[in-house]
Amino acid sequence: MSDNSKIERLPDVPGPAQSWSGLHMLKGGKGYASTPLGQVHYRDVGPRDARVTMLLLHQSPLCMVEFGAVQNSLARLGIRSIATDTPGYGLSDQPDILPSVGGFADNFIHVLDHLNLNKVVTAGHHTGACIATALAIRHPTRVSGIVLHGCPVYTPEEAERFRGLEEWDRSPKNDGAHLSQLFKWSSAKPISENEKLARTWMSVMMFLQGPDIGHWAVNRYDMTTDFMALRIPGLIIAEKDDVIFHMDERARDMRPDFAYRILAEEGSTGLLTDPDGWAALAAAFIGDEVA
Repeated sequence: MSDNSKIERLPDVPGPAQSWSGLHMLKGGKGYASTPLGQVHYRDVGPRDARVTMLLLHQSPLCMVEFGAVQNSLARLGIRSIATDTPGYGLSDQPDILPSVGGFADNFIHVLDHLNLNKVVTAGHHTGACIATALAIRHPTRVSGIVLHGCPVYTPEEAERFRGLEEWDRSPKNDGAHLSQLFKWSSAKPISENEKLARTWMSVMMFLQGPDIGHWAVNRYDMTTDFMALRIPGLIIAEKDDVIFHMDERARDMRPDFAYRILAEEGSTGLLTDPDGWAALAAAFIGDEVA
């Protein structure tokens, strides 16, 4: 095949695999920023002249792939976004130290500086929500609004219980149970085809990660104090099957000034299964609340 020839189109494959893009959903915009915690992998997509840029922070133990399709949806809505791999996850370096949530937050300032971004709307899911909150508190001049998807506003008793769930056995098994046990962990009820694809992503990423330093940091972080101290517009996004949905309701009651939206009545992987819906909620919040 000559260098300028085109690859012939593959024949159609029936079923969900027909439209499967895999990691190719992350096409374009990728780069690395040098930071005190090592190289941080990011993806920067969307119009350069966008009024608002979003910094997207994933949950542990996933990576930027959680926001891949969301970024593409945001770009179609005219919003620039930066998705990152938190240090220790995805293709970012494993730090030489064990960072706190505040340490992770401080480190992302180096990513913003690398991209010459003075101010962002920061958005985070679970672990990412904690880091987003700390970032807004520790660097208030750099954050104009916040989107919190799954708010770990733990009681002390809940924090202690979650500390006991920080690691699991990922030793490879002959029958592949080290992957299937991760796939099945969240629910035993029937799930949709999109949910199956989302859980496949989660199972693979949970196996590929190194030490789960994100959950370690979150389970020792007092999010409630920082959450109550936020003085910027906020949006809480919740999913009713999320293991911390009751904390989202708690956060809603704690901050009635924040907008509150339900992304999914069923399931807990809406970022992967309904990226257009998530992007629409974020875009409406930016249009209504963020100057």
